[in-house]
Amino acid sequence: MTEDHDDSLFPSLSGDGAGRRRRDASSPPMVAGYAVKAPLGAGGMGTVWRSVQLSTRREVALKLLPAGALASEKSRARFEREVELAAALEHPTIARVYDSGLHEGVYYYAMELVPGERLDRYVRDRHLTERQTLELMRTVCRAVQHAHQRGVIHRDLKPSNVLVAIQDGKAVPKIIDFGVA
Repeated sequence: MTEDHDDSLFPSLSGDGAGRRRRDASSPPMVAGYAVKAPLGAGGMGTVWRSVQLSTRREVALKLLPAGALASEKSRARFEREVELAAALEHPTIARVYDSGLHEGVYYYAMELVPGERLDRYVRDRHLTERQTLELMRTVCRAVQHAHQRGVIHRDLKPSNVLVAIQDGKAVPKIIDFGVA
């Protein structure tokens, strides 16, 4: 999630309540209940920011969906249902969804901040063997199966949506954006 983007015109997240306003591209958006720190990346479905959830002091990845992404009532209902289902998933290889909402016309959700590296880069940069790569993929497949058994389908599973973090000296893949793509 590191695509280039022009963030000089973002959906309004504070201020006039009109839903859109110009803001300084270097300043983070404001979302009630969060201290937004720095951009993590951007993709087709929004921009992700390193943030702190103020009520819990927990660091999160806060994804803001672009204005118009959920323009229809059907799209909004699907988004809300997907967030609900994804938030209910409890699996060590799936990044948790903690919160979601609508702030001044912009939908957002907060998910577990995973300090990791994209799957493809991790495999390439560490020159993993085929067996090591398959071990990582087996872990990812078990998480996908867990979600499928609960009626959740990832709609955008790709290497950039699987981050590999190091926990206790071991590589642990984590699927992000699960079910809310």
